[in-house]
Amino acid sequence: MKTRTAGLSFAIATLLGASGPLYAQTAPSPSPSALLDEVVVTANKREEKLHDVAMSITAVGGDDLLHRQETGFNDFAAQVPGLSIEAVDAGRDRIVLRGQNVGSVGATIATTVDDIPFFMSGAQANGSFFSSDVDTFDLKRVEVLRGPQGTLYGAAAEGGLIKYVTNAPDPTRLEGAVYLGGETVDGGGTAGTAKGLINVPFWDGKAALRVSAVEEGLPGWIDNETTGQKDVNHGEKYSLRGSLLITPVDALTIRVTAFNQGLKVHGDNSVEVVGAAAAPSAPPANQYDLFNGYQHGSFVEHTIDNQLEYYALNVEYGFNAATLLSATSYGRIDHVFVDDVSDANLIPGVTYSEYLGGAVYGQPIIVAGNQHEFVHKFNQELRLTSKPGSTLFGHAFDWQGGAFFTRETTLLAQPFNAFSETATTVPLAPPLGGDNVAADYKETAFFADVTYHFSSAFDVELGGRSTLTQQNQQTSFTCCVLFGPADTTFPGLYSSQTSRTWSGAPRWHVNDDVLVYARVATGFRPGGPNLPTPTLPTPPAFKADSTRNYELGIRADVFDKAVTIDLAAYDIEWKDIQILEIVATPNGPNGINGNAGNARSSGVEWNFAWRPVSALTIQLLGAYTNAKLTVDAAGLNANSGDKLPYVPDVSSTLNVDYKWNAFANVTGFAGATWAYTGTRYSGFSPSAPIESHAKLPTYNALNLRLGLEGVHYSAEVFANNMTNSKGITEYENESGPNQTGLATFIQPRTIGIQLGAKF
Repeated sequence: MKTRTAGLSFAIATLLGASGPLYAQTAPSPSPSALLDEVVVTANKREEKLHDVAMSITAVGGDDLLHRQETGFNDFAAQVPGLSIEAVDAGRDRIVLRGQNVGSVGATIATTVDDIPFFMSGAQANGSFFSSDVDTFDLKRVEVLRGPQGTLYGAAAEGGLIKYVTNAPDPTRLEGAVYLGGETVDGGGTAGTAKGLINVPFWDGKAALRVSAVEEGLPGWIDNETTGQKDVNHGEKYSLRGSLLITPVDALTIRVTAFNQGLKVHGDNSVEVVGAAAAPSAPPANQYDLFNGYQHGSFVEHTIDNQLEYYALNVEYGFNAATLLSATSYGRIDHVFVDDVSDANLIPGVTYSEYLGGAVYGQPIIVAGNQHEFVHKFNQELRLTSKPGSTLFGHAFDWQGGAFFTRETTLLAQPFNAFSETATTVPLAPPLGGDNVAADYKETAFFADVTYHFSSAFDVELGGRSTLTQQNQQTSFTCCVLFGPADTTFPGLYSSQTSRTWSGAPRWHVNDDVLVYARVATGFRPGGPNLPTPTLPTPPAFKADSTRNYELGIRADVFDKAVTIDLAAYDIEWKDIQILEIVATPNGPNGINGNAGNARSSGVEWNFAWRPVSALTIQLLGAYTNAKLTVDAAGLNANSGDKLPYVPDVSSTLNVDYKWNAFANVTGFAGATWAYTGTRYSGFSPSAPIESHAKLPTYNALNLRLGLEGVHYSAEVFANNMTNSKGITEYENESGPNQTGLATFIQPRTIGIQLGAKF
């Protein structure tokens, strides 16, 4: 695949050189600071002006993503009020919107690409870390919908939705681009990047093929003090997307898309900090300080290998009054990673390797896990949507309805091995054992959404969805030390649950420039069969949890559209929260899924933009979030009033973008992004007092960019995390060597360059 993407980049570069002069009059692309221009979104599965949508939504345009070097949701999260990321490493991230996080294994945020659901709806294989981090190159925009989206998007969208909108093939023009660049990390390595796209129309403007590719090196900055290796967390990423659009007649549109993305890194992003492993109830004041720089000692290479893949067929036919869409897709997400758990504590001050090495093997040992998680997902949606101009009783009436089916096949494989410190390739006997959870998830849903316009200024949207989820699961254990003296296969388990979600949103256009709306919406996350244990071979299924969101918002363009205001206040009730519980067995603790307690998240989100002159845009966005438990959750060792994990109380971002005419047809641009992340807490832990619910420090990050952009060529230099801030995105007060803790920090100061050519 690397050869293919590199070859594609070379082919695009060659084509650019050959074809560029033929298109000398092509207009330059929009500037990176065109924030106040009209934006069209598809949040409600129909095209609407963002200004008119009756919900909290942020759209980040493709040009902004490119100029700001925002290639994934860890990068663009600062551009979305209320969005936070629990970033574990390059391949594992938990997305949190409006504070919905207790650390459970099922996802609360859905991710889609166009009409492709691209995430794990069930919870059988750690779906909370299956939010697809699709590379943002050649995207039209990213839309982030905050609050429950259960009516139109179904299961696991109870907290919101991230929607990647790709650039469709364009039958009207030949175009292409290639971008080459590189970056270097302070105290770390250097890596290069190549990106390219080409759009080719044919069949007399009735068809087009669009192909885009990315080949990216990931520089490392963490050293392994045990082996002496430098920059062990370096890696490689590629992506390749091809899309064919055919319109044989005006009423019929057919689009076929294929996508493949791969990521491989040779070490995770965790480093040793002082921690509080030996005394978690009395942590030292410097527990978050680096223990010995950016280092993590281990005999095991912490490799991560992730694959994303999807294929989609969309067929759309326009009747006189409505448009019928058939969206068929297949997606595959694979996570494979190797982890060294030798230094995880069994009890404070005693690690698993120390205990097992003495009690079982009689020598110092390494305990390593080789985990494989995957989901294969088939989706089919049929949707009928009214065309503009539909009426009912003399008033405008927009409607859509449809049916949806998905089937997921998942696997969670967790084998553990013990190795001698002097022979790290041959597992010791007896084996530690492991577990395999194979599951099948089916979801069938029917939905409808209508908007009745009582007048040109006032309308009401109502929607509903009925969903049936059916799941089968079978668990097997392999012997011996951790999972029993013999291989065991448990009887298959089955669950069936029905959930209903609804939404309502009155909307008032005070005038053409001011919109006031209210929204009440519900969402759910499906329950399912549980993980059996030797002492509990047929555990009860865990229930679905649910959210109800109350929201009031205003959008306004004032002072002759020089200022935009987007402000929302919300209150979310979260019931029957799914949690990970620890069940004691004769062979040690095992985790199962359960339901415990309720939570509430309330807050305010803002997004203000000001263009004092046409060349300058200033944008201030952010959120205040108060997310906490409202009922004790004994399974989490948490109490009513405890803050939900990895949710900043305040987060805010300031963007300043300036452009000017540098010379001839070349525009200069300069920009800065300052992001503040407030107080957060680390995760709840059912294994307390080993792990604590720790209050994490605030941090700031400053990104700078400067460049030139012409009709055909562009050049940009950038500096991310200019102040070398040490912001924590994940923390454990134990699990590091010699009773240290582990933390993941944002990437240190990174300086780079990007050169582009296009036609």
